[in-house]
Amino acid sequence: MRHVLIWAGLGIALCLLGLGALAFFPMNFSYTTPQIPVPSDYQSAKTRIEALITQAPETLSEAGRPRAFLHDRPTDQVFILLHGLTNSPEQFDKLGRILFERGHNVVIPRTPGHGKADRMTDALGAFTAKGMLDYANLAITLARPLGKRLTVAGLSVNGTTTAWVAQNRADVDRAILLAPFLSPGGLPQWLNLPLSQVLIRLPNAFIWWDPVQKDRGPRVVHAYPRFSTRSIGETMRLGVEAFREAKASPPACREILLITSAADFAANNVVATRLVDLWRTSRPDGINTYEFPASEKVPHDFIDPGQSDQRVEIVYPRLIEMLETGKPWVAQ
Repeated sequence: MRHVLIWAGLGIALCLLGLGALAFFPMNFSYTTPQIPVPSDYQSAKTRIEALITQAPETLSEAGRPRAFLHDRPTDQVFILLHGLTNSPEQFDKLGRILFERGHNVVIPRTPGHGKADRMTDALGAFTAKGMLDYANLAITLARPLGKRLTVAGLSVNGTTTAWVAQNRADVDRAILLAPFLSPGGLPQWLNLPLSQVLIRLPNAFIWWDPVQKDRGPRVVHAYPRFSTRSIGETMRLGVEAFREAKASPPACREILLITSAADFAANNVVATRLVDLWRTSRPDGINTYEFPASEKVPHDFIDPGQSDQRVEIVYPRLIEMLETGKPWVAQ
């Protein structure tokens, strides 16, 4: 028995050493914005966007297909809406249609690995921050000629993508971070880098959003019932990079708005506020925040009207105003 305990102790020690090496051995983040030909005018931009939508993979569900709501002319404002983890472009469909009816051009891309007809797909096992950024950058470049002012708004993991956009894309007029998942709720910020490196380096695993109901739960049918540990690690690593860049230089985007909910336990609002504070240190003007109060019980996903705990009757009127003005909503 003594020998068994000794060998067990050695095994545990080796596992801990291995995890320590995975967590703290440096992992460099390297990303280069792709060189995408900019459409020469409105019609060529519209044609290229519509072609991408038509060429979307056949494995997608109808809800999972990217979409664009476009007028027959450039508009004053253009919106790119980036959906959350395991969801699909359908998440922003209702909001996108409202914005279109209000006279704006709207593009809703599909983040890689999402929107499959097979909701039990393992596609998110190959999820990368680079893939998120590539699709966001493609949408930005193609949508730029669709109107005078371009706004990018991203939810949750794509709120983190939008943080990168705010830091790096000067051709974006307004970046709106919706409950950005820079760090899990309650996690000390210093753990973000080591934990992200462990999650990226270990084999991917899938975790049920609802471990009791699993794929029989009440979650919306256009979203996956599981998320991947790899996607969490990649998003957290991008969040770490957002802080590194914000410490080094001011944001390129002219206007930035952070929108959070005090009732959100999924994303770390404290860390998101720290990023905004860094931006304000280097450039005080044009950077604002708004938080839905805890008493209103607005969930982390405050966009999808199909969520069982949705509060879109509260959220949408304020959110539309903030999207159009870039200013925090103020009660009248």
